[in-house]
Amino acid sequence: MGTFTALVAVIGAVAAWCAMVLIRRGRRGPTENADGLLIEQAARLRAQQLRSEGRDFRAHPYAKGSSDPGLPRY
Repeated sequence: MGTFTALVAVIGAVAAWCAMVLIRRGRRGPTENADGLLIEQAARLRAQQLRSEGRDFRAHPYAKGSSDPGLPRY
């Protein structure tokens, strides 16, 4: 019974430590150096482009980039 209690205590301690690490990471503010800001800006632009390309493809799947003349154009 003592072994089981020790095991549960260790698992609880590890879970509490993981929760503390995640909470501390969440409190960090925006990036403060220029390199980090440029990386964040590039990631935002890339995500925006991917979202807009995805909407365009769903709306008109054969409208762009189709070089095969056998595919129907809508």
